[in-house]
Amino acid sequence: MNICLKLLLVGVSGGIGAICRYLIEQLTRSEGAWMGMGTLIINVLGCFIIGLCAGWLLIAPWEFPQKTTFTLIMMTGFCGGFSTFSSFTLDCVKYFESGHIAIWIAFGSATVFIGLLACAFGYWLGTKF
Repeated sequence: MNICLKLLLVGVSGGIGAICRYLIEQLTRSEGAWMGMGTLIINVLGCFIIGLCAGWLLIAPWEFPQKTTFTLIMMTGFCGGFSTFSSFTLDCVKYFESGHIAIWIAFGSATVFIGLLACAFGYWLGTKF
């Protein structure tokens, strides 16, 4: 499969993931609703979908080219457009599964805490312009 087709698959499926994210955000916004409810639902659902896909790929009867196409569409594209948090959690699961407990703790903690600090700094900086 050439790079142009790969980019097209990721772009289209990522767009669909982004549209789904937008729709869930709109459906969960109502007066009095918790502000982060949509994000929480999206991130948890994204984690579930990428975990489901990764687990299913382990037992799928397909050969390598079909697995690559599925991975590009569902995991890189759809889940990437829907929620990059799902990719982060899959990386954490892989570190844990391979017995790299110290890396699992360090990577997970650093991503969450540094991400929160970066978001706060960006938010603060954004209010200055």
